[in-house]
Amino acid sequence: MKPFLGINLSSDEGNELLNGNEFLVAKPSAILTNALDSVSGKTQKIVKKSQLPLPLRVVMYACELIALIIIGGLLRADVSPAESYHNAPWLYWLFAVCVIIGILLFILGKRKERQVLEDTETKRTLSDSDAIEKEILAELSVPDNAREVDVLSFCYKEENETIKMAQKGVPLTNMSFHIFTDSENLYLADLDGKYAFPLSSIQVIQTIRKPITVMDWNKDEPFNKGIYKQYKLTSDNIGSIHCKSYHIMELSYRGETYGIYIPSYELPIFEELTGLKAQ
Repeated sequence: MKPFLGINLSSDEGNELLNGNEFLVAKPSAILTNALDSVSGKTQKIVKKSQLPLPLRVVMYACELIALIIIGGLLRADVSPAESYHNAPWLYWLFAVCVIIGILLFILGKRKERQVLEDTETKRTLSDSDAIEKEILAELSVPDNAREVDVLSFCYKEENETIKMAQKGVPLTNMSFHIFTDSENLYLADLDGKYAFPLSSIQVIQTIRKPITVMDWNKDEPFNKGIYKQYKLTSDNIGSIHCKSYHIMELSYRGETYGIYIPSYELPIFEELTGLKAQ
């Protein structure tokens, strides 16, 4: 099976090409692509400007880490807080200093971010970016009611006709797409293009009860609230999301089997649009 959006490292460790070009049916015009690249460069500068300088961010993260290590050690200690303070008062003072510095830097960072985002030039750039993105989606014929889903991308190797994720412990990339269907195809579209999968080629949705970690959380609703609470997702201190399982939507196309890998929290949309139930 060939993973859609997978990167095959079986014969070339330096390969960077994503699987799936055979399903690509439309790309945005060069004019819109160039316009998006231009505004994206400005957006990246805004993001950089809105952050604390790197040395201060390092200090903030270091303080958070030290505070967590100290509190963890104190909770595991076999002595009372009073006794542990008597034995190592400097540990409590270090904890307090780290917490204070961490909180102050966090507040300073949020204040700087707010100031940058409220700037007139920033608002104009973000508005331009939204307008170009809407133009691209319209050019790709993405309906206004298309929902957004995450699809997994990862490096892999083929071993005895089995797909093995090549980078253990590395979060998978969860790429965001607009998903919709017509009478013939299921479509996945983003700002780089539109992929079409014949509905008649989709065979089954498999459930893989193995944990995975995805790089980001792309939803407006928190991962542990609302419709996502049922999936018992967890997060770590760098913002990666831990899922207890994932799914593979298998399809047969031109004599080859492909798999679209999706995180557990996206299953209902794929089931609804394909009419299949995960096995």
